[in-house]
Amino acid sequence: MATHTSTLFAVGAVGLLLGLTLLVLAKRVVRGRAERRSRQRRVAWVAALGTGAVTDMRLKQLRALGREAARRAAAQEDLLALLDSGRVPPHDDRRQPFQNALRRSGLQRALRSACTSRSAVARGRAALLWARLGLGGAERMIAPLMADADPDVRAAATQALACCGSDEAAWALLHALRDGHVAPERVVERLTGAWAASPLLQALHEPGFLPVRAWLAEALGLAGDARAEASLVDMVVRGAVEERIRACRALGRLSRPTSFATLATALEDRSAAVRAQAARALADLGDPRSVKALAGLLDDDSWWVRARVADALRAIGRKGLAALAQAADEHPDPFARERAIEALGLEPAGALAALGARGAMATAA
Repeated sequence: MATHTSTLFAVGAVGLLLGLTLLVLAKRVVRGRAERRSRQRRVAWVAALGTGAVTDMRLKQLRALGREAARRAAAQEDLLALLDSGRVPPHDDRRQPFQNALRRSGLQRALRSACTSRSAVARGRAALLWARLGLGGAERMIAPLMADADPDVRAAATQALACCGSDEAAWALLHALRDGHVAPERVVERLTGAWAASPLLQALHEPGFLPVRAWLAEALGLAGDARAEASLVDMVVRGAVEERIRACRALGRLSRPTSFATLATALEDRSAAVRAQAARALADLGDPRSVKALAGLLDDDSWWVRARVADALRAIGRKGLAALAQAADEHPDPFARERAIEALGLEPAGALAALGARGAMATAA
């Protein structure tokens, strides 16, 4: 009886092993077939676009591919991969026929429906496809997804709106920032193009955006629009602490010489964080006029300020290095001397030799 039971167990184990092996092989076959089909679809898209004017035959092929993408998630993933590679959409005379073919194929209708799908993956994928394909009406369909319950969908919508690069897209991002739907850092990093500058400047003066003014300042610095300078200067003078910090950082990124006086004054701010950001911004300006004011902060109570000041003096060049060498040799405060010596130690020997004997002696000490 025991022998019979053992035999049954052995046969069962072999059968289970065989079944699992067949299952693995079947999955490999299915995956291989799906990968081959995916490669074929991508090649077909590129071939249908071709070069030069889009012929009727190629338009027919594009519509067929669009219909497949409207029905199949895998085909949409292939289209996203082509978008990542930069091979679509075309940026020449083929763009308009390409978009017309996609609309006629029903893909745009399918994406509109997918934006309200119960599947978070479908909603996020639809937002990215609509925006990156350059199909009309993307902003209106994507904006509601900024308040989606799924964080990944909100992230996809944020990226998609940045791809749109329009006033309407910028306002959708700004409203999400104001309403707290998306982390401020994620919104600000998308509002970095010239397309976002005008909406940012307008929002800066609207009462509804007062709670997020500091983040608007951050975004304006990243956008790099010189028109923001006056508003940022005013924020450094009159803003709350967080606003002054981010406004100083933004002015440094703009690197306009006319911001020098404001940033030099900010070195005397009661907030150590503001003083540190002002020093960093002055490093970006590289104006030798700031050397005296910066050197006066080498003995600041905050180590962070001392570090930023030393970095700024190094960035300014010869005059800044000379101030560091003098502080390393003569400053009465030991922390100031230590920070100056550390900063000089980061410079190549040739730069220190050019300062003269005093600088060399200071670093040797």
